[in-house]
Amino acid sequence: MTPRRALSAILAVGALLLNFAIERFLAIARPPLVLIPGFLDYAPTLNRGVSFGLLRQDGNNGRLVLIAVLAMVSAFVTFLAWRSANRLQAAGYGLVVGGALGNLADRVRGGAVFDYLFLHLGGLPLFVFNFSDAAISAGALILAADAFLSAKTPVPDS
Repeated sequence: MTPRRALSAILAVGALLLNFAIERFLAIARPPLVLIPGFLDYAPTLNRGVSFGLLRQDGNNGRLVLIAVLAMVSAFVTFLAWRSANRLQAAGYGLVVGGALGNLADRVRGGAVFDYLFLHLGGLPLFVFNFSDAAISAGALILAADAFLSAKTPVPDS
């Protein structure tokens, strides 16, 4: 296994295991808890949809479709991680895979994703997310940074 592939695998497994540990710990927390006043609270909720609660699925068929789609996306991103061109890409893909697998595990085990961090600006609600979502977002930012840093400077026409 190449160092890039190992890095990607370590980050994916690490993000998945850290998600499990955080959720296990939070199972005993009593809601709600203010973490950063006016900005971040602990507010557990079950998300039966996709990002921001869109495409909510209360029935078993819809849940199974979401599980299948998430499994396919996870497999595709794992393929991209396997073929990563550098360590930055490998790290980004690894975090995305680990986060996706964390959300997939939630959906398989409980029928919904366990979101618990409520981000808001004072009284303006923004969204509720979990550690897996944060790992996916961090991975996406790393991939965007890699794309920006590795962009080739256009060669002027002669």
